[in-house]
Amino acid sequence: MHIVKRVLTIIGGLLLLLVLAVAALALTVRARPAATVLDLAPAAAQAPDPRPVLVFGASGALGVELVKALRARGQPVTAAVRASSDRSQLTPLGVTFVVADVLDAPAVAAALHGADYQAVISTVGCLRCEPSPDFLGNRNIIDAAKAAGVRRMIMVTSIGTGDSYDSINLITRVMLRRSLPLKTMAEDYLRGSGLDYTIIRPGGLRGPGKAPSGQGYLSEDRHAFGFIHRADLARLMVAALDDPHSIGRTLAAMDPGIRSPWQ
Repeated sequence: MHIVKRVLTIIGGLLLLLVLAVAALALTVRARPAATVLDLAPAAAQAPDPRPVLVFGASGALGVELVKALRARGQPVTAAVRASSDRSQLTPLGVTFVVADVLDAPAVAAALHGADYQAVISTVGCLRCEPSPDFLGNRNIIDAAKAAGVRRMIMVTSIGTGDSYDSINLITRVMLRRSLPLKTMAEDYLRGSGLDYTIIRPGGLRGPGKAPSGQGYLSEDRHAFGFIHRADLARLMVAALDDPHSIGRTLAAMDPGIRSPWQ
């Protein structure tokens, strides 16, 4: 009996240490504000270019918010979706659909040749997909854009990619250990493509349960880390599309009012 009590005491002590360790790590998941902010012109109320924008990843949570932001100002949008994608949130927005799995290079090429697009925007990414589209899918989009003569591309990756790796905490590194190297490869591929690119790296993304603040910003600070609502990120993406000062830049996206994922 004495041995059993001792074993239980040891197990209890180990569990307490584990809880304390997890709590200590959780405290590191806090925002680190950017030292500098890139001031872009606000997104135009009316689409300055009447040509459509082609959005890959349009049926995802971020993609839907982006399409809403574009359509709200009358921008024609073509949503690239898989045959199995849920279109229920996109159909009421009045978009044109094209079926193209980003891992299918010929299908992506056909989508890019389907119209005279102003720009292509990729929100493609998946933590658990096999094979992952983070590099292969984005590479297909980049190659197809070049071949079709579409000069402008915006790609969403993540804070922690490439030279921003040191800005993320241990928990985030573990969670994104598979996708970050692939996103880094995609960023490098886009930079070397010759396209007029903008890379946007959001921090932790807030979902529909939280209201957007309208306070999100973009920064070239590689040490910044934060959180942002998807609707606010979509607004920044549209502003970057409109402002040529964003071309050739890699930008972190965050909301200064959100200090932790629990806020």
